[in-house]
Amino acid sequence: MLEKNKYVPRVNQIDAISLNKDIARLIRDNLLENLQAISPVLFIKFQPELDLLIQSAIWFGSVGKRCSTFGQQLLVLAYDAEKLTVSRLVLHFVLTVLPGYVKSWEERRLARRVEWFSQAIAWAENSALVLNILNYFRFLKTGRKPTLIDYFLGLDYISLRNNQRRDIGYKYLTRELLWGGFMEILGLVLPIINFRKLQRLLKSWTSGQQFGARRREMDTTELLAPKMMVGTTCTYCGERPTLPHHMGCGHIYCYYCISANVLTDASFCCTICGVQCVKDGVQSV
Repeated sequence: MLEKNKYVPRVNQIDAISLNKDIARLIRDNLLENLQAISPVLFIKFQPELDLLIQSAIWFGSVGKRCSTFGQQLLVLAYDAEKLTVSRLVLHFVLTVLPGYVKSWEERRLARRVEWFSQAIAWAENSALVLNILNYFRFLKTGRKPTLIDYFLGLDYISLRNNQRRDIGYKYLTRELLWGGFMEILGLVLPIINFRKLQRLLKSWTSGQQFGARRREMDTTELLAPKMMVGTTCTYCGERPTLPHHMGCGHIYCYYCISANVLTDASFCCTICGVQCVKDGVQSV
């Protein structure tokens, strides 16, 4: 038999509630989608009763049978069976299932809406919303009874496995602080680094003397006037040039490729021949 533990982390309790909502929504949507495909008129006419039937089946298959919701079962949690008496089970069913049916019935079935009844439902919804918010803050402080229904009925979550409190040592905290500080430094330094210039310097170092020889050779010759051909591609990105431009050599660039490099690196050179941008700047082809 699984050992129960009355300590349940807050995050596990909140996750169980979220799983309950997701599971109920999936079951309801799939079933109602199939029923609507069979007979849309019947679906619209009996939708409140169908919702009540689905919610009741979910409740009886989870809390009524195993003293735990489907979300709790996925996280190996359950209600404390010692506190879940028959009267509390009945009240749990009434408070969990019936409010949604009453609201849906009032909206869809009453041909002439009764003013006082509608106001009573609206007042009950607003009151429940305020109480849920207050109960949530209480839950964050105490870690017990996450929902308003659990608080009214005095139901606690228990863990069916030996969940011990996680002790976090100073070594772990120090590592997290150092990593957080390192990430902040990276966030400040990275935008300042000129990666295009670093890329150019890296290429010049790897190409070595050949790159410098090409530059000196082009300095002594006249500037070339490149021409667009059918198969011409951008020297930088390799795509068909958009607004083709050049910087004094015979190689064509997209305007955005060459202008971005020249703006970020004043010493930008052609990636193929090594010619630096001419004095007149970037020129159109």
